[in-house]
Amino acid sequence: MSSSTDNRRRRTGANTESQPEIRQSSLPRWLESLAGFSLRFDRFLRDIIGLALITGAVLLLFGLLNVSQGSIITPWVNFIRHWLGWGAYGFITLLALGGVMALWRGSRRKTMLTLSQVLALEGILFTLTALLSLFNGHLLDRAESGLDGGYIGWGLAEIFNRILPAPFSTILLLILLTVLVIIGFRLPALIARMLDKFLLTEQDLQAEGIDLQDGMIEPLEALTPPNVETAGTKASLIISKTTGVAAAQDGRLPPLNILMQEKSSKPDEENIHHIASGIERTLLEFGIPARVVGYRTGPTITQYAVEPGYTEKPGPDGEIVRQKVRVSQIANLQRDLALSLSAERIRIEAPVPGQSFIGVEVPNERISIVRLRSILESDAFQQVGSPLSVAMGKNVSGQPIVSDLGRMPHLLIAGTTGSGKSVFIQSLAVCLAMNNTPSDLRMAMLDPKMVELARFNGLPHLLGKVETQVERMLGVLQWAVEEMGRRYRLLEALHSRDLESYNRKMQRKNLETLPRIVLIIDELADLMMSAPDQTEPAVVRLAQMARATGIHLVVATQRPSTDVVTGLIKANFPTRVSFTVASSVDSRVILDANGAETLMGRGDMLFLNPELGTLLRCQGVMVTDHEIERVVNFWKEMQKGEEPEPSPWEELIQAQGEAPDDELLQKAVDVVRKSQRASASLLQRRLRVGYPRAASLIDKLEEMGVIGPAVAGGKEREVFYSADDETDPLADMDSGDDGEEGEQD
Repeated sequence: MSSSTDNRRRRTGANTESQPEIRQSSLPRWLESLAGFSLRFDRFLRDIIGLALITGAVLLLFGLLNVSQGSIITPWVNFIRHWLGWGAYGFITLLALGGVMALWRGSRRKTMLTLSQVLALEGILFTLTALLSLFNGHLLDRAESGLDGGYIGWGLAEIFNRILPAPFSTILLLILLTVLVIIGFRLPALIARMLDKFLLTEQDLQAEGIDLQDGMIEPLEALTPPNVETAGTKASLIISKTTGVAAAQDGRLPPLNILMQEKSSKPDEENIHHIASGIERTLLEFGIPARVVGYRTGPTITQYAVEPGYTEKPGPDGEIVRQKVRVSQIANLQRDLALSLSAERIRIEAPVPGQSFIGVEVPNERISIVRLRSILESDAFQQVGSPLSVAMGKNVSGQPIVSDLGRMPHLLIAGTTGSGKSVFIQSLAVCLAMNNTPSDLRMAMLDPKMVELARFNGLPHLLGKVETQVERMLGVLQWAVEEMGRRYRLLEALHSRDLESYNRKMQRKNLETLPRIVLIIDELADLMMSAPDQTEPAVVRLAQMARATGIHLVVATQRPSTDVVTGLIKANFPTRVSFTVASSVDSRVILDANGAETLMGRGDMLFLNPELGTLLRCQGVMVTDHEIERVVNFWKEMQKGEEPEPSPWEELIQAQGEAPDDELLQKAVDVVRKSQRASASLLQRRLRVGYPRAASLIDKLEEMGVIGPAVAGGKEREVFYSADDETDPLADMDSGDDGEEGEQD
């Protein structure tokens, strides 16, 4: 960012005309008034000149067409006709265009034509007059009669004929005319835009619901501030440019060209200037003097840097006291600014951390797509230098945001349906697969929604297939806890404090190392509702202790309520990401701050990194199904011929699903009789068994007649044996079986 000294600039042009009340503290009041009058007069003069030029062009056109005549118009028409001939119509066109430009420059819009374009159009006019004279025989009599190119056209043709013979001079004029047309109408840029519009790839069309061509944005260098010019320097928000240096990848890893490239386009500076002036005008209407001193454009929003001004109030002794505008005064006008700017949602960052201004974040007209390849090719990704580097997205400046999952060490994600949460998880998985071999990194995926992560099946990095059933997902959690305990015993045996030191010692001994494990849960709420007594302890235990063993969690939920994101879970997930949530209450649950309820959706997110200590807004990475398929197929080809390993948790799940033995069944009967309640969660706590085994015990007790069937509405089952009843249900069941056998005999 520019320093506060650089940001204090004097208004010129139209900007001062619209807000004369905002004064610079360094100038006397009378001098500011004089400057304001001068600038308003400049605007008035431009309007007068513009209207005069347009009116003159219309009158001259009427005169050339013999529609109107007079003592004033006729001499001017004859003069132009004799000197320019048929080029008089071109002269009238340029005259009208000059009037329009004068009126346009007087507004807040950028200039219609550049100086080079204006000179090119004038050159086209004179070149045409010379060609008209040559094409019609280059006769002076016709020029005196006001035909062809007039005196000017005849004179220019005469000059070229003296330099070159007639045929060559005509060719030279035609070449010159072509060059001037290309410059004046910017034909190369026009052709390039047309080609970009129609030459879209098949991969680009796979992006859901987003205009790929018009929505791309390239990382920008320092931008000029909106509508603020100074005699010295121009203040702006400093934005560094992302380099396009390709990542130096291992030969065993997938090449970056299997991923889609990110298209780029320039921001609409005219719209940016318009919004900046709207912010200043709206604040001034509420009695708050403030200035937009810069802006920076990202994929989703444009952040405008607003510098509070000063208000003047009479003091107790009658003197004028200048007071700085409070930050809260601007922050409380969030809805009013959204109404004035006709914006769907805006967010105010008051103040921007480490800066002397307030950030007003206004959505762009189109959301730009952030591709994974552009981040993998950036210097930021290379600087992290960790095998667990993950691409988070791009911030409000368009710069890539890269984080290290190993340092997080776990990630909690929240967001409503359609906010981009599942796409973000997919991008993390693809990023890890692009930078790690199956021997270095393994992943386990739990997807209660069944369809979001299923496309990763077959990836050699997966420990088995993507699990979608609740009973099996609980088994995966229990396996992860046991695997963590096993790894701790291995670390203890080699006197290692973490997985990295353990693997280094194993490499020196030429022994097999342990891979890192990333456990991805796409919907935590489903597990918490099905088996909270088993899910929460497993997730909390892994979050507390698994970092040293190389096991990391990525947990997502649609409903960040307190019954899903409990206090224990929240305390052990310091790194969090929030997409759009339903209310500010949900935002405070996941981020401990408001703001997530104002996000735009479709990948717009807030990233809470404890190392930074502040919320970071960015646009998440998007990967298409085609990209995922390419990555999976690449690793399949690399691992071709190798037999897929069975899921490491398969034996554990099968053991839990086996029929309970008599001893465990008797314990379950005792628990139910004493508590007079029956549920799988109760048996899990009392008997310390998994959910599958507890559910099997409940079914067996119902079959034995110890408890009643399940009751709708979540009501507890009826227990038929009291605590004082000395009858043994197991004995009754055995005796009943013997009696049936006697009757059969």
